[in-house]
Amino acid sequence: MIYIKYTLMMVFIFALGGCASLDCKPDKLRTGYALPGTETVVVGISLDKSGMPQESYKDVKVHPGQKVLYAGPDEFAIVFKNKKTPNGRVENKSSRGVVVVQIPEDIFERPEFIEEFRKNKFLTFDYGIRSNGKELDPPMVVYPR
Repeated sequence: MIYIKYTLMMVFIFALGGCASLDCKPDKLRTGYALPGTETVVVGISLDKSGMPQESYKDVKVHPGQKVLYAGPDEFAIVFKNKKTPNGRVENKSSRGVVVVQIPEDIFERPEFIEEFRKNKFLTFDYGIRSNGKELDPPMVVYPR
């Protein structure tokens, strides 16, 4: 059942027009939000001809309680920069080509994020998509509902 679920998710991602078959340039990409009727942002990860990771969105915007599902090559990792992470793990390795990052409901009340949220009214997490020894660095922004 899990294999079917992940296979269907991968098919869905690439059917959304991810970068697998396109010339992905940041100026052509848009912002990723949760799919309608869900609490999940689905992000497709592909590799260009040189093996550099590519993301289907220029950035990802989420709300507390939502999750970001990254799907792509069999082996990749989502690595949060400066030890600032929404889920407590700096490195999130893929399992069968999938990484899920859950955004906690109480993220804005956590001591390490209170001041940034007070100033900006949102939180930004810098992360890298690491694959084949190469890395792409898009942002993740968490907004209140």
